[in-house]
Amino acid sequence: MALSDLTVRKATATGKDRSIADFDGLYLFVPVQGRKAWHFRYYYVGKRERFSLGTYPEVSLREARDLRDEARALLAKGINPRNERKRKRQAIVLADADTFMAVYKSGSLIVSFRSMSAAKAAMNRFNGYSRRTFFMRWAI
Repeated sequence: MALSDLTVRKATATGKDRSIADFDGLYLFVPVQGRKAWHFRYYYVGKRERFSLGTYPEVSLREARDLRDEARALLAKGINPRNERKRKRQAIVLADADTFMAVYKSGSLIVSFRSMSAAKAAMNRFNGYSRRTFFMRWAI
């Protein structure tokens, strides 16, 4: 039986965790603490898996069903929706950290030097250059 918005709003925590089924693998998970969350349950390569779609007030019933439909479409293509979400999140993080300045500011360049003094000397040389001079030298 399909859930209604009224049923979702009135779902309260009991003495133990419970899941209220919608259809096509969508569940409203209500733990003992009372925070309602949407879960999508599915089978991938013969193993049962669970995929969180968000919490109830932030993600409505309609949005949860849309997210479930997107995940089912990925499954139909043979793609694990949980791994796809991880891949998208990593791509966003890597896009932000893919510039030389981001790597420099993170301090990752220090690891490639044999000693701390050599690393400090290299960073002082880098700080001494103006950006224009630095990029002109690398462009040549």
